[in-house]
Amino acid sequence: MQDIKTKDIENFVARYYKRNFIVNALDMAFFNMGSTFYSTSTIFPVLIKNLGGGNIHIGLLPAITNLGWTIPSIIGAKMIEKLPRKLDFILKWTIGERLPYLIIALLLILLAPSNPTLTMYISLSLLFIAALTGGILYPAWLDYIAKIIPPAKRGTLFSVGFGIGGVMGIFASFLARQFIEVYRFPYNFFYCFISASIALGLSYVFIALAKEPDLIVNSDDLSLTQYIKKLPDILKADRNFTLYIVGRIFSALGSMGIGFYTIYSLKVFNLGDEYAGVFSAFLLSSQTASTFLVGPLGDLKGHKLVLSVGILSLLMGYLGLIVGISPWTSYLAFIFLGINFSTFMTSGMALLTEFAPAELRPVYVGLSNTLIGPFSFTAPIIGGILANRIGYKSMFLIAFILTLLGFFVMAFLVKEPRKTQ
Repeated sequence: MQDIKTKDIENFVARYYKRNFIVNALDMAFFNMGSTFYSTSTIFPVLIKNLGGGNIHIGLLPAITNLGWTIPSIIGAKMIEKLPRKLDFILKWTIGERLPYLIIALLLILLAPSNPTLTMYISLSLLFIAALTGGILYPAWLDYIAKIIPPAKRGTLFSVGFGIGGVMGIFASFLARQFIEVYRFPYNFFYCFISASIALGLSYVFIALAKEPDLIVNSDDLSLTQYIKKLPDILKADRNFTLYIVGRIFSALGSMGIGFYTIYSLKVFNLGDEYAGVFSAFLLSSQTASTFLVGPLGDLKGHKLVLSVGILSLLMGYLGLIVGISPWTSYLAFIFLGINFSTFMTSGMALLTEFAPAELRPVYVGLSNTLIGPFSFTAPIIGGILANRIGYKSMFLIAFILTLLGFFVMAFLVKEPRKTQ
């Protein structure tokens, strides 16, 4: 292991900047492409339906991903806070967020024909493992990026990586449509998941080529109990942050209908399963294009404004589904959903960092994830139950009302943090 002293970090970063920029951009791009082949918004719901699953099983998809992405990040942050180098940790743990999709591909060939129900439950369990690992890894990955990419270049890296990944994802979505349309079940989904595994494998190769300096981190040696005890004090002292949490909770509850966009659209407009790939293309096209815009807009006008626009876009998507009269209203719903995803992916994280002073930033992130995570987890399950009992449109209407409350709190009650400091 190369020992790099703190005073030599800048020289190390400058020396390997081009290499690290290229390999990490390609890592993001291929990871994004791989995730398109198993998209939990479009591809995975149709797979669950073909394996015999119902609305509750489909509702588990966003619930699993939300739970995995939010709750474990607190544990992940504690695990890596004193590691001098994060890349070794990432390379070991990221296998857990990539290998499950290869296993699912094999299950579709070896087990699905004889026992589709068991295949469905194992696939959901593997998705949870992948999401859980991703949640643990997120603090390490973001800290690793911050170490090897200068602050003025990080936005460019994310734009290039996710931008190229978005273009590759659009291609992957059309390829997924061809797989689903041309080949019979389960081979059509086998090709989707094996393609995802190949893309994720290439992503792993590129991130393994990165160079990261060693850096000794000095931090308070707090136990998990002490860490948790500090959290209520922040809510009492920071009213604006508390309102932000309330707005995010309403928005999380309002997201209960997202996992049913595809299934509802296929059913109400009598479309074939191959249209899941078309929906994915609209989603990714919108998300890719808006990602290039929302980051600079947030830097210029404020990330609270951009996040409010993202919540508003989800409202517009629900409205399109509720009053929809043709497949084009579903296409518009996925376009608005892409905008929603891009704003939360960029300004959602940026706004959270603006609330917190530097020394409390990990605590703010942990508190936010802990409080919002349970609502993100339960919302789609509630959505599935409501869809079964009162129908899709009524469920979408309830989701619309909850999202509207989230928009009101975020747009009119939460103050832009940069203006209050």
